[in-house]
Amino acid sequence: MKLIAQSENIEDFLDSNYIYVDKTEYIYNLTKNYKRVFFSRPRRFGKSLTLNTIGTLFEKGVEPYFKGTWIYDKWDQDKYPVLHLSFLEYSTTDLEAFKKSLCQPLRDFARLNGITGYTDDNEPNNLIRNIFTVMPDEMQIVLLIDEYDCQLTANINNPPLYDEFRNCLRDFYAALKG
Repeated sequence: MKLIAQSENIEDFLDSNYIYVDKTEYIYNLTKNYKRVFFSRPRRFGKSLTLNTIGTLFEKGVEPYFKGTWIYDKWDQDKYPVLHLSFLEYSTTDLEAFKKSLCQPLRDFARLNGITGYTDDNEPNNLIRNIFTVMPDEMQIVLLIDEYDCQLTANINNPPLYDEFRNCLRDFYAALKG
């Protein structure tokens, strides 16, 4: 009997014998019809795998990862740099450690994509705004955020820390939206 996929990485399916429920038609329709998409589903419903699938499509294309899926012969999208943030990897108990952890992948993304001349900052909202400001006008990226509310749900019973994280995240998301 085949195992149902337990991985959150679509690339793991290439050489595995897992059952994979092909959601690529839905992903195709979402990416073609919407500029911004918010996924909210219960735990263990494949949000992380879906985000990874979207990231792989935009960053690497369909070959060889999507052979045998609905999207394989339909995806003709250009490749773009993908900034994939998983807030599950960042501190839920220390706001300064959270900020430091969040800023590092932003700096790494800028470096890996030749984005220079931005003013470094230890506040994630300022750093992302500074990076976006110096990006070439024609440069498009794909931004994926997984576990976007991890720090809030972890602190639901600690109002002072919850408020600190809420304010930080509000400012960060406002910078992204702007």
